[in-house]
Amino acid sequence: MKKIIATALLAGSLMSIFGASALLADDSQAQTIDKKAKMIVQDAKVRANKLINDANAKAKAMIEKAKADAAELKKESAQSMKKTTAETKTLANEAMNKAKTKSDKLIAKTKALPQVVKQGIVDKYVYAKEAVNKSYQKSKDAISDTRIHAAIKYAFLMSSDIHSMKIDVSVKNGIVELFGKVKSDQEAQKAMQIALSTKGVSAVKSFFVIEE
Repeated sequence: MKKIIATALLAGSLMSIFGASALLADDSQAQTIDKKAKMIVQDAKVRANKLINDANAKAKAMIEKAKADAAELKKESAQSMKKTTAETKTLANEAMNKAKTKSDKLIAKTKALPQVVKQGIVDKYVYAKEAVNKSYQKSKDAISDTRIHAAIKYAFLMSSDIHSMKIDVSVKNGIVELFGKVKSDQEAQKAMQIALSTKGVSAVKSFFVIEE
């Protein structure tokens, strides 16, 4: 009888030990899981803070660039206002008004879908288009290339639809070439409309990189 009781007591002790060990093991596993969970959250916070800091730095740089562009715009506008003759301003205003009143017809002439080109490992969207001014008559509309160039540049500067300051204009024998960077294909189309509406222009060719 004493042996039976002793055996039972020993078995109970062993069960208590095993039970305690199991509890300790469960507690250790729970601590490990909890630690890993906290590490996941902490890692996310670190990455989120980095993204926020990067975004803030980019936003700050964007604002500084915008301020510089605004200052350059004011400077260029002041210089252009002084240098541009009244006749050239009139020519530019006529082109802008014509581009607005005949926008549907001109859009049909100048509309083009952006294309994708590779520059290194980066995809760039480009707008390339040629349009002919069918109403052009050399005997009536002939104007010097220099004046056409000045009128188009002035019109781009004054137009509320043209935001880019990176459009280069080349004119030879009444044929205008536009190239540079714009923010959208709509802006590219508007630049072509204005150029095509300028008196003395027989055709317009364009190649724009669209900056998003």
